[in-house]
Amino acid sequence: MNDTCIGIKEVARLAGVSIGTVDRVIHNRTGVSKKTHDHVQTILKSSGYKKNNVASRLKLANSQIIKLAVLIPEEALQKNHYWSLVLHGIQKANDELKELGITFNLLPFKLSNPLSYSNNFNSIFDQECHGIITVPVFNDAYKELNQIARQKQIPIVSIDIKPKDEHTSDFYIVQNAFKSGTVAGRILNQSIGQKGHFLIINTTNSNTVQQNMKDREDGFRHFFRHQYDGSEENITTVFCESNELQKVKETLVELAKKNKPLGIFITSSKAYLIPSLVEEITFEKCTIVGYDLNVQNLELLKENKLDFIINQKPEFQGYSAVKGLFKHLTEGEDHELKTIIPVEILIKENLEI
Repeated sequence: MNDTCIGIKEVARLAGVSIGTVDRVIHNRTGVSKKTHDHVQTILKSSGYKKNNVASRLKLANSQIIKLAVLIPEEALQKNHYWSLVLHGIQKANDELKELGITFNLLPFKLSNPLSYSNNFNSIFDQECHGIITVPVFNDAYKELNQIARQKQIPIVSIDIKPKDEHTSDFYIVQNAFKSGTVAGRILNQSIGQKGHFLIINTTNSNTVQQNMKDREDGFRHFFRHQYDGSEENITTVFCESNELQKVKETLVELAKKNKPLGIFITSSKAYLIPSLVEEITFEKCTIVGYDLNVQNLELLKENKLDFIINQKPEFQGYSAVKGLFKHLTEGEDHELKTIIPVEILIKENLEI
């Protein structure tokens, strides 16, 4: 690879195509065959081509500002909430890039109301917008957003959840929820053993179970089906809203009567709600696995009241979405916007805090 960056004309000469063809490849426009597209991309990477940031930014709607729309749950405005960590990462990246001319418009929506998601569309598209960061919680509403954005050639980055339809998920920074569920299954199986019982707790602030929670439970059950010839008889699932845990209490009391070790898998970031309930009941052994290193979970992990935390790195997701979009918009590079976050397991002993 050359150490010296070259221009678009030289790339066209090396590739044996027109400057217009190279320009279409750089900006991901149609009208180029896959074979030619791949060939030009190879030349771009091997030749040391570097897109001109200044020139690119001047073309962004003739604006000196790159404007991002951030459509995430309103819980981002709550202190120490999972979504506030995502927002913190977005703000951190924005602060680092603001002198280069980037800003974002925060558009909160209610996790319990798909209409509150789509009601933000006008705010996005009636104003100048160069990129969108969002959480595709509501599949139909997200598809509508994606369709409009594609027509306007505005890139969307999905965080936390990767859309089921692969045609609507060009850019994403997520963790594989299904795989993380299988990891939780292995952890609890090794801790509790085949003769124990397992409780899956889905807790939300709304009356619906989010897709990630379903995928995590599916992954958890998948592990036991394949580990024990299809058996799921020792697995119980409870769904409840986070402000109403009576059903969880009742289930714990019933499971305690079995006199078996208990493994608890909380599919949300609200693992901190459960230890106080468990302390009221006597179990032969109880191991708890939850998600995300918010302040409440962190303290309970330090106190050995939570045993394992699966970290989705929410701050990293928000930070990387902004940084990746900026690089994509100014340099035409998108490899940072196709990220599957490794399933990271945190215990008291490996905390870096």
